[in-house]
Amino acid sequence: MHKKKLLVILLAIISLASCKKTSITPGLIGKWELRKKMGSILGFDSVFAAGNGRVLEFRSDSGYLQYSKGTLQVQGKYHIRSTNYPAANSQSISFDNSDYQQYFNLNGTNLQIGRDDNDGVETDYQKIAN
Repeated sequence: MHKKKLLVILLAIISLASCKKTSITPGLIGKWELRKKMGSILGFDSVFAAGNGRVLEFRSDSGYLQYSKGTLQVQGKYHIRSTNYPAANSQSISFDNSDYQQYFNLNGTNLQIGRDDNDGVETDYQKIAN
């Protein structure tokens, strides 16, 4: 019985060690306004004008706030991990306690979350405040 407990503990440690959490990506902290949403099995594409109030705010304490038309809708924690999908040294993000990982790409003041291939949804944001 003792060996089984030891094996379970060892497997748990290996499992936790294999989850690579990365530090917060430089430039991610701040407010991001939704500018484009595309993809899904329905094939919808939507473009949003500046000042639309659909804002995703990332904080340095791994907290996030999501607003719709200026009203707080959701808040919680985000987690960033390194991944090799869709390419080596990519990063993924998940929200709250979800196991669902979304690819993200940060390029200056543009943030892309998700992918519009394989019936996925991609959202593009523009940074509006640090």
